[in-house]
Amino acid sequence: IRSAHEMLAGLLDHKSATSRIPLPELLTPLLDIAGSDQTANRRAAIFALAAFLSERNLATLIPAASDWPRIRPVAPTLLGRLDSAQHFVISAALAAWAGEPIADAIGLYKELADARHGSGFSFADLAADRAGTTFGEMLVKHPERLDQLLAKHFADTDIAPALNDLPEYLNAQQFQRQFGDTRSPAYRQLTGEIERRIFVLPLYRGLEKP
Repeated sequence: IRSAHEMLAGLLDHKSATSRIPLPELLTPLLDIAGSDQTANRRAAIFALAAFLSERNLATLIPAASDWPRIRPVAPTLLGRLDSAQHFVISAALAAWAGEPIADAIGLYKELADARHGSGFSFADLAADRAGTTFGEMLVKHPERLDQLLAKHFADTDIAPALNDLPEYLNAQQFQRQFGDTRSPAYRQLTGEIERRIFVLPLYRGLEKP
């Protein structure tokens, strides 16, 4: 994790503070790494990126990190959105580390990041979460697909579906009026459409759960 953190710091060291960077520009060098245990290296890389995007102090989880290099406060984006990059990467890290204690810490970071916004229910966030989860599971279970992705110049649209037409900023009353609850046909129809958009992408095709 320290090596991944230092690599990320180095990648951003020449960037101006608050500059916006498409997520693939970071994922490519961070994940295109080998080593005796490539999967472990990639899991460490996605964790380091998730910790950065969570805007939390990594030293609260790893005390030694207080002496690690500081990372410039740039803004990675996914489909032009900072929040979508956050949701995608943090969900990817959760999936890649699922079943291990560190996943609990990543989950806490995610909740803290979500609570900071308080902008209402967002199906766009839900789609970014779901795409990120699929990406994280693929990283561990289907590394050959990740190898193929990293071998080309890939774009945001290769890893996440369209988000701009999905409902957002719904307060509790608006959500209930439009969708009722998460068991309603309207809600299931829209989340089904999100699943369809994700698994029609070549990277994820055939990975959907039955």
